[in-house]
Amino acid sequence: MMNEECGKPAEDLGRTSPVPPSVSPGTAPGNTRARQSADLANLDFLRAVAVGLVLVGHLCATMRIRGAGDLGHFGVLLFFVHTALVLMMSMERLGMAGWNLYKAFVIRRLFRIYPLSILSVCFVVCFRVPSIPWSGSYEWVGWPVFVSNALLTQNLTQSSSVICVLWSLPFEIQMYAILPLLFMLILRFPSPRATVGVWSVAVGVAAAEYIARPAGFNADFLLARYFPCFVAGVFAWRLMSNVRARRLPGWAWMTFLLFLVVAYRLVSFLRAWGPSAWGTDLLNDWLFCAAVGLAVPHFLEIRNRCLKSISSQIARYSYGIYVSHIPILWLCFVRFQIASGILSAALAVLLTALTSVLLYHSLEDPAIRVGKRFAGGPPLHPTRASRPECTEPAVATPRA
Repeated sequence: MMNEECGKPAEDLGRTSPVPPSVSPGTAPGNTRARQSADLANLDFLRAVAVGLVLVGHLCATMRIRGAGDLGHFGVLLFFVHTALVLMMSMERLGMAGWNLYKAFVIRRLFRIYPLSILSVCFVVCFRVPSIPWSGSYEWVGWPVFVSNALLTQNLTQSSSVICVLWSLPFEIQMYAILPLLFMLILRFPSPRATVGVWSVAVGVAAAEYIARPAGFNADFLLARYFPCFVAGVFAWRLMSNVRARRLPGWAWMTFLLFLVVAYRLVSFLRAWGPSAWGTDLLNDWLFCAAVGLAVPHFLEIRNRCLKSISSQIARYSYGIYVSHIPILWLCFVRFQIASGILSAALAVLLTALTSVLLYHSLEDPAIRVGKRFAGGPPLHPTRASRPECTEPAVATPRA
């Protein structure tokens, strides 16, 4: 069962200035690549906030600090929106269509996600790391569950995750089968109304699955539960070509995200301690994701160079941060048994940063390059706008 105290970051195709969805499939005008886009710095900041929420939420849970609640899970939702958005932008840049696009997209994504996730599954089993280091001890899950985790199919097999943050990756893997189809559909029907219709269908499908689920079925394993969250990113991508002028300053983007974090936590508190209607947890997630998707295209670029640089580096290494911080929290707070919680927290943050850099350069980046060679297609534009490491797997917090 997924645990609410444990939230999540993904991607290998990178970011770019958006190509208007009205262009024909298989074309990606060079002048679009050259355009200065506010989305680059702002999406880096969005990803940095998302992984920060996950890390802070888990750190607070490990240190028994109350009040963090659903912050980690909200970080996961931000990752879902971010991932879908940057993947749509990446498919534009590939300049491919039909089966060639679908094949290249899926191959690149598999090489982006699986090497590090498989390594993490093997590591925690070999070193007997608990799934949730602040709650319980290690237990061998059995070979069927181990294989399900290695394949990232926990929601299909209704299996527990050997690392709490892995619960969200199956949903992302399954969305990879759908996103190229949505991309080609929206290129064919570029009207914003069509995209709104897609989001409405996603909500309808997810709601229908929730209503029709068998008695006693864990709603966290519903296949379409987060479909509307991903489609919110698709809607943001489509909206970018319609927003003629960004009128809101970059600092307002940071303020807006802070407001959403506070609002999400407040709503979660009210749901926990007040009357809670049936299914409001799903509706809550869908609406907050929709708010992020609607807002992204309206903000000017963040101007602070220091903040942009920090956000860019965190975005680059976010998948490694996601995968490594759970074992490191266990190492620093349980195995080392340092008397000071503050020192344990500082050491955990430092080791997570160093480990994520090591994982990226030793495993993630080489796997990305191998995936590109297998997938074929045009090389990515060697500029900041096409940096491949900034779209990671969306990172997770187990749900209760």
